[in-house]
Amino acid sequence: MVGAAYSGVPTSLTIDDVLDIEYPGPPAWAATGDFVAAPVYEDDQQSLRVGAVDRDGPGGDGEDPWRLAPEDGVAEMAWGPEADPDHLAVLTGEGELLLANARNRTTEQLSGDVDADDIAWTADGRLLAVYREGQPTVFDLETGTDRRYETPERGPFLGGDRMLAFSPDGERLAYRFVASDATQIGVLDVAEQSSAGNQNASRSDDVESGDRVWRSSGPSATNSPAWLGDGRLLLDSSGDSGRFREVFAVDPDTGERQTLFREEEETGTVSRGDAEVSPDGERIALPLPLDGWEHVHVIDVDSGQRTQLTAGAFEDKGVAGSSPQWLDDETLVFASNRQDLGERGLFAVSGATGGDPEVTELVTGGTNIHPKPAPDGEHLAYIHASREQSPELRVVPLDDDGSGSPRRITESAVDDWPVDPIEPERISYESVGNLQIEGYLLDPRDSEAVDDDAAALPAVIWVHGGPMRQMRDGWHPSRSYGLAYSFQQYLAQKGYVGLFVNYRGGIGYGRAFREALFGNRGTDEMTDIARGADYLRDLEYVDDDAVGMWGLSYGGYAALQLLGTRPEAFDVAVNIAGLADLEQYRDWAEETKYPGAASSQAVRLGGEPWEAPENWADASPKTHFENYENPLYSFHGTGDRYVDFEQLDVVVEELMELGKDHEWEYYPGENHLFSERATWERALPEIEAAFETELR
Repeated sequence: MVGAAYSGVPTSLTIDDVLDIEYPGPPAWAATGDFVAAPVYEDDQQSLRVGAVDRDGPGGDGEDPWRLAPEDGVAEMAWGPEADPDHLAVLTGEGELLLANARNRTTEQLSGDVDADDIAWTADGRLLAVYREGQPTVFDLETGTDRRYETPERGPFLGGDRMLAFSPDGERLAYRFVASDATQIGVLDVAEQSSAGNQNASRSDDVESGDRVWRSSGPSATNSPAWLGDGRLLLDSSGDSGRFREVFAVDPDTGERQTLFREEEETGTVSRGDAEVSPDGERIALPLPLDGWEHVHVIDVDSGQRTQLTAGAFEDKGVAGSSPQWLDDETLVFASNRQDLGERGLFAVSGATGGDPEVTELVTGGTNIHPKPAPDGEHLAYIHASREQSPELRVVPLDDDGSGSPRRITESAVDDWPVDPIEPERISYESVGNLQIEGYLLDPRDSEAVDDDAAALPAVIWVHGGPMRQMRDGWHPSRSYGLAYSFQQYLAQKGYVGLFVNYRGGIGYGRAFREALFGNRGTDEMTDIARGADYLRDLEYVDDDAVGMWGLSYGGYAALQLLGTRPEAFDVAVNIAGLADLEQYRDWAEETKYPGAASSQAVRLGGEPWEAPENWADASPKTHFENYENPLYSFHGTGDRYVDFEQLDVVVEELMELGKDHEWEYYPGENHLFSERATWERALPEIEAAFETELR
């Protein structure tokens, strides 16, 4: 089989090449538009890249972007307001609060004992808000004092994009906390802090003394505070196991609230994506799938009138939780797959204040997400990836004639690869319910390392997580799936046929496709994946006795489920951080990850465990362990905050008792995607060795 695969030209692509790729996150602009910054994951942690838009300034053509890399990595960052545009506040992974100057490229430490959760500035640049020991803490940069407010703690649940928000006048702070087993939002009066002196110690009577102006309550999960132009607070609330959502405005002084959007679903789940406030504070924009596809909607916060600005059989959304961004009070920018379902282009749409909407093409080709216009509207920052290039942070001028070319703030490491990446081929096949399943195929015969007429090649399917994700036509922009894409490129150079399957439940193909697994989790989407294996076995150049699969998170769950429910589908499976016992996960997740009211587990499984016990049992891989016929390899980090590592305990203990073929590794302290390069330097060769052992 090996002799049939190789042409005699050894591949020079290495695991180091795979791991050298960097992954920039969503960009953010300085208030004047002079600088743009983005977190960049590299090796063991996140750093920041800060680039100047002025090509003659710091970080311009004559100088590399500033790489800000504290020892413990960057957890959060926020630019100062227009009153202090050159500064950005940075939270490190170990709780240091730093103040960085982008123009001088200097940093100073403000505190060493804050939580790495979120950060917010006042408009005058004087106050900074963070969390300390789970409670909101405000630093006064003018007096050098700080105060921690005695409130209920932020709680154990995962953080969100917006947890802290100052009112435009800087006198009030909205913050997230946990009460009644749900996330809540409170509002503090911080107007007197500047004259209060140094109050490092908490006061036990703070809340009673009138600091708290308002708070949400009840069983719904309330999140994402933002302030409207009229002084009201904008909030997003969800409940009933993800079947209910309400976006509302509240007056913190009177408690009077106005519902701006309400969504209720009987058989599905509500939409995702934070509402974004217009620059003048008079409108909000958010993505909604009300016509079956994700599109841009605008709501007037005074009248409550909602207007849909885009329409068609495509998704105007870059990733599962993204939202359109305001270019000005009239225009929004957004990512869309309207030109190709497996890519994302960037577009602008006018009509937010009335008139016929007009869509303008800004950036196309490959996957382009996280569009962020500069405050002056002259440039657009975004993340780009394609067949040829791994993710890059780019900036493009928004010229009237559309002639501006993008500038690469970070550059793809694939440019330095010793081989050209293999271009994926878009494929499709039919699955349960006549649903068309799409995917991308890597043919190793397109490389110089494998003969054009090679036959009996082994094949490997990668299964993404989520399930609300989508593999793209080329590199995925996120580290989770971009790394998997890179490793599949490496395997292809070794003679493995690669397939990425976009099974039901993912984004990019409309609401009906996303909700096609509800009520049958663990069955129909597994058929989608198994039929991908059938597709590979039918290829004349694939060895039909050598098809494996691997996946992360939901993909790891698929590995565990498929070996038991469809033992014939794969000759080997690799599970990374997958679920084995859904009830165990439910209990753990609702204590540590997200409130039960916002969880969609019950909807996907047709009810709670006591309401649909057979569904929960059938969807749990441990129910089917006794049917395993082929080997399993498992990997999990003990510091995983997304899937409890005790799931691997279940797999190990029960498969040992059953005498099944299983190898596994725990990685102490590692997170869901393994943060340390050294971990991947061990795990990826182990995965390759598993495929070599079982498929060659």
